[in-house]
Amino acid sequence: MADTKRLQVTLDRKTLDFLQILGAKGTHGKDDKAAARTLIEEGIRRAIQDEFLTAADVTRVQGKK
Repeated sequence: MADTKRLQVTLDRKTLDFLQILGAKGTHGKDDKAAARTLIEEGIRRAIQDEFLTAADVTRVQGKK
């Protein structure tokens, strides 16, 4: 099982509606929570790719396992 930690976020009502739509379509997960998780993880991967996060940042986080 992956090492996980819970995070509570507050989102705009329209954003929550979009997450429900994505969950219903199944394109980003099976429900709104899975869609939110997928989009956050994709955003972080993109931030790494676009170098908003450095290799040192990634190494530091990987070392916390």
